[in-house]
Amino acid sequence: MSAAFIDDEVATEMHNASETVTKNDETEELTDGVEENEAEVSIGSEGDAKNKEEWVDLLGSGAIMKKILVEGKPDTRPQRSEKCAINYNCLLEDGTEVDSATNFELYLGESDVVQGLDLSIGLMNISEKCRLKIEPRLAFGKKGFPPNIPSDTLVIYDVELVSVEPEEEIESLSLHQRKIIGNKKRERGNWWYIRGENNIAIQCYRRALDYLDEVEGGVTGALSEGSGDKEVSDADLQGLLEDRISVCNNMAAAQIKMEMYDAALNSLQIVLRCQPNNVKAHFRKGRVNIQAASISEKNDLPTAMKCLQRAKELSPTDVEIQKEINMVAKLLEKQKVSERELARRMFNGPKKVDKINKGDVEKNKVNTGCPLGLWATIGATVAVGVAGIVAYRFKYA
Repeated sequence: MSAAFIDDEVATEMHNASETVTKNDETEELTDGVEENEAEVSIGSEGDAKNKEEWVDLLGSGAIMKKILVEGKPDTRPQRSEKCAINYNCLLEDGTEVDSATNFELYLGESDVVQGLDLSIGLMNISEKCRLKIEPRLAFGKKGFPPNIPSDTLVIYDVELVSVEPEEEIESLSLHQRKIIGNKKRERGNWWYIRGENNIAIQCYRRALDYLDEVEGGVTGALSEGSGDKEVSDADLQGLLEDRISVCNNMAAAQIKMEMYDAALNSLQIVLRCQPNNVKAHFRKGRVNIQAASISEKNDLPTAMKCLQRAKELSPTDVEIQKEINMVAKLLEKQKVSERELARRMFNGPKKVDKINKGDVEKNKVNTGCPLGLWATIGATVAVGVAGIVAYRFKYA
């Protein structure tokens, strides 16, 4: 209920009281008292309305501005992961309504709505109505929400917190309930992934696995509410498994975007253990190994090629798979050329250098040997001449 409505109601009651006094010929003194009381109530109502019209900066940065329209029940704020039901209208600044919902259910702090709205709900009391102005970075950001919400647009929410319920024990839920909640979390993760918010998407996927995983506690209850004694069958568990595999596959895609390669491989291994012929898992595993090869010394390209070729066998007409195979083939060829060049340098390079050095030495020997031979020849000639002279003297002495 708005402040203006409260003021009108009080004024009407005072007017009716005044008419009653006139009809019953009450004393003038009583009438004056009623008028004085009316004035006091009017002043008090105006003060309350003025307080409610004040905007509050929730974060101190102007990113979320809040104005309370109707006060809620004191001390009834929801806690993280509690289930909240809200009514809301989402508007642009010109008043255009772009979204609305009644009794919309969300789990607080789990990114079921845009961040600014999620934060604000945690600061509301049950039955409270408020108006929020949320800047783009905590709403729909640069991507907007085509075609209704343009890029970098401030949005206005009129919100009522209808109810708050404690978080359910997952093991106490029926399989049908777990599938519904888990798949809602998965779809929300997909929404964030498409928007490039991979970190938030991963959080949603992990939360989805909490509901879709039958390992902890097991799924031993009824199939659904009202199903009587009908127990969960193998086919029901198989359906839950397929939902879980879908979440792991999608989470791996987000982890690859975040360069969380080890975590992505773990997610893909879970998928391939359950579904060895899952095309997406083989394809994404190949991409993980390609990226890992580019940032580490480990040669993961052969493993990547095997994964991609397996994906190609399962989906022969997929263009994206063939494109990745061609790229890896080029990288492998380049890698082989580099390895051959490295081997040549290691084994052939030093011998070639030795031959060059040996030739240089021989050349130096020849170059330096020419003057030495000349002097040896001259010395030998002189020695022969001296010997001849000595022999001649001995003969004719």
